[in-house]
Amino acid sequence: MKLLSARTGLLITLILLFVLGLAAFAMQYFDSAPAWVEHPSNRHFYTDGKLSNLGTIYDRGGKALLQMSDGGIKYNEDPAIRTALMHVTGDRDGNVETSISSVFKSDLMGWNWLNGAYRFNSEQPTGGTDLTLTLDAGLCAAAYRELRGRRGAVGVYNYQTGELICMTSSPSFDPVFPPDLTGESGDYEGVYLNRLFSAAYTPGSVFKLVTTAAALEQLPDIDKRRFRCNGEMEVEGNMVTCPAAHGELTLGEALAHSCNTSFARIALELGAEKLQEYAERVGFNSAQKVDGIHTIPGRVELAHAGKAGLAWAGIGQFTNTANPLNFMSLVGAIGNRGLAVAPNIVARRGFLPAASAGAKKRLLSENTAEALAKMMRNNTIAVYGESNFKGLELCAKSGTAEVGEGKKPHSWFAGFLDRSDYPLAFVVIIEGGGSGSGSAAAVASAVLHRAVK
Repeated sequence: MKLLSARTGLLITLILLFVLGLAAFAMQYFDSAPAWVEHPSNRHFYTDGKLSNLGTIYDRGGKALLQMSDGGIKYNEDPAIRTALMHVTGDRDGNVETSISSVFKSDLMGWNWLNGAYRFNSEQPTGGTDLTLTLDAGLCAAAYRELRGRRGAVGVYNYQTGELICMTSSPSFDPVFPPDLTGESGDYEGVYLNRLFSAAYTPGSVFKLVTTAAALEQLPDIDKRRFRCNGEMEVEGNMVTCPAAHGELTLGEALAHSCNTSFARIALELGAEKLQEYAERVGFNSAQKVDGIHTIPGRVELAHAGKAGLAWAGIGQFTNTANPLNFMSLVGAIGNRGLAVAPNIVARRGFLPAASAGAKKRLLSENTAEALAKMMRNNTIAVYGESNFKGLELCAKSGTAEVGEGKKPHSWFAGFLDRSDYPLAFVVIIEGGGSGSGSAAAVASAVLHRAVK
């Protein structure tokens, strides 16, 4: 009996050790498997230390953006497309962390948790999964040209389906002929940063859309009130100024003419707590994910702002920052009657659809979104010039974001097309670009007119 008990105890101990070992292996597998697979010594995927026979990255029209075979990377033959989409495809050395070739490396290699190394296409003996993106390569190249070497970014997406059709960031370079970046070079400072995903800027007057949304829902009869602008107002010894003395303005007129004193008064009446609540409701202080690629969140922190800080925050200054893609999602939600659709960039993995419509989240009530849309449409007609955006049915807001230290302000232009055939939202940011209704608006006009052709 004692021998039987001892054997039973030993068997139980061995079973427990086996289970613990299996659990430890499973933890290591799920924690480290991607690193094991992507190690250059893995003969399934590497030849002489170089990746070989990966899948291909295509744009929405079937243009090959990046192919890898026999240990070599082959980019699109058009240098304009290669440059405009370097942040999308990635460079040869994998320096762009948010690029498709970095984030979806396992897919392109042909590996997943369940199947290990696999052959997605039986006609490809060792190849991985092809990826088709939602982007239009030609539109991205056109947008990059319109930036004319200035630092910044352009994004355009379908606010009903979430498909990101245009994304470009500047500065960039041709990955086939990369520049020498070993020394100091101001022209290429921050070149590996995708400014649409991974940068945040002072928003300036585009933030007035957030202040307006809060006012519409929290201040009774705000749409019937009038504001008096004498060109400046004092708040706790701090002078809030406007480019001009606007006289008496309705809320819609204040938004169209971007009246700082009117929005300073609105922010003070709302209070820090309510303005903070609405900023967070529409996406500030939160990152987005675009098919697993994380954006940098914009920030609004008003807990200790004081009255002067709150007044400037309602205008879009103070310490406020905004991420361009997140802001594009906000104006897209206004166009979509308050419902935000998460952007996506991968349309297909191999033969299988990778994404349908993005996740939906209500940011604003339908009434608030419709009121904002009407005001943004009036902005174009009354201020930006309908002739500059002929046929687009543009609803927009500009921003001229002061950054201090004697530097030129950042130029913002964001909005959407109120068209059922082209439900497109967009954002343009140009660092040091000056007036939002000038520099960024001109880029937006060229890109959007091409998008609807």
